[in-house]
Amino acid sequence: MMINAYSQDCAQVLLAQLATYLSESTQVYALLDHSFDPRLLKKMRNRIIWTSLYQDHGAETDVSPLLCELNSEDQITFNEQIELLLKITNGQPMLSFYLSTLDREAIFSHFDQYFDVTILPEKLSYILRYADTRILPNLLAQLSPEQKAAFLSPFSSVVYFDRAAQIVQLEGGGQTQITNQALVLTEAQFIKMMDWALPDQILQNIQLLGLQSLLPIEPSKAYAQISELCDIALIQGSRDDEILSFCVEYLHGEAA
Repeated sequence: MMINAYSQDCAQVLLAQLATYLSESTQVYALLDHSFDPRLLKKMRNRIIWTSLYQDHGAETDVSPLLCELNSEDQITFNEQIELLLKITNGQPMLSFYLSTLDREAIFSHFDQYFDVTILPEKLSYILRYADTRILPNLLAQLSPEQKAAFLSPFSSVVYFDRAAQIVQLEGGGQTQITNQALVLTEAQFIKMMDWALPDQILQNIQLLGLQSLLPIEPSKAYAQISELCDIALIQGSRDDEILSFCVEYLHGEAA
């Protein structure tokens, strides 16, 4: 698992959260990061309408975020879809919800502007993995107020789960216009995003080394510990390529 498991009453809490923003004109879209589970479509069992957000960019479906249109008009079907999504994404940072009055084609066009991001001044291009709910809050924190408003503009609300599997709700702009500009970040914005992503990189490397038994069992606690160790290493003057060794040495010392 990369985030904590959902609580037993997660479906009820999530449905209540979504209900506060629902109206006759509001559509609920689920965004799934397909790259976390190659068997995702099979698990969905044709019970949810989906569109590959990368279909116009030549990317394979199994690495693309999936834009799913939920049936919020039929309460029974809607509840079943929510329960299915929670079942197949449990423990993974791959599920978020976007509520909007716009149709699926408009929402697809909006997200299509965020396929990649251009980094100034070199104008380098990177695919933007905002469907990963570890990356989404990091991205939003680095955007300017205008950029953040543009990303959230077509939505009345955005809901996702943090590392502790607690529901996070963001207010959107509730506008009927979508962004028509690709995202451009400064080098400083991008470097800050990479800095915030460092603990996840260290965690991944620790797991690749087969040393996950040295970490707390709960993913949120493991992340908190590695984040703290990264901060200590940086304060002590460690380079980025030395931080993994610093963390591993500390964890081995704790386990001794």
